[in-house]
Amino acid sequence: MIKEKEKIKSLVSGEQYDALCVLVKEKKSRLSLLLSLSYTTDNNARFKVIKAAGYAASAIPERESDFLRTIISNLFWSLNDDSGSVGWSSPELLGEIISARMDLFKEYVPLVISLLKIKEAYFRPGVLWAMGRIAARDPSPIKPYAPYINMYLADPVSETRGYAVWCLGQIGSPVPEEHLQHLLQDTTEVWLMDGQGNISKKTVGGITQETVTRKLQ
Repeated sequence: MIKEKEKIKSLVSGEQYDALCVLVKEKKSRLSLLLSLSYTTDNNARFKVIKAAGYAASAIPERESDFLRTIISNLFWSLNDDSGSVGWSSPELLGEIISARMDLFKEYVPLVISLLKIKEAYFRPGVLWAMGRIAARDPSPIKPYAPYINMYLADPVSETRGYAVWCLGQIGSPVPEEHLQHLLQDTTEVWLMDGQGNISKKTVGGITQETVTRKLQ
């Protein structure tokens, strides 16, 4: 299993997603090994794992969708106090897997949105990112929640601010005037995987400018 995990890690690091999908098609339990790689403080590597999870989920045929449902249930459970585990990247993984298979799992979107109420604030950036990732595929279930997203535009955590304003861009909602200037001037850097799967470090101000430009187009 160690060699198998190292193989998966190497493919993810090299962004060899087609080869990874071949492995998952051969043995779907390898998806669980992939998800375990998300336990890292390296945000670039973490987003590569999250991106890979979407590819891997897409590789699993619809007839075996119950396996993915179990994965999704386990990710939600990991955010529960009673789980005994800490689902550091669970919100992002949920957003990526659900957005990759909206044909099968759109029913889970309200549950992802409900995670905004989670008491552990360190999960909130991931929830906002997950909402934006889902909105990049289909903004309709996320757009009604723009007023709730706006609540986090002045959050003290830079990732929360950055992902909130990015999420607004994905649903086509304007940045409220009272937040616009402080966000545009925010030079704090955050790691972001955008709606096209590009992973990079950006300033909150840069993300805000992209959101404003997107709205004007």
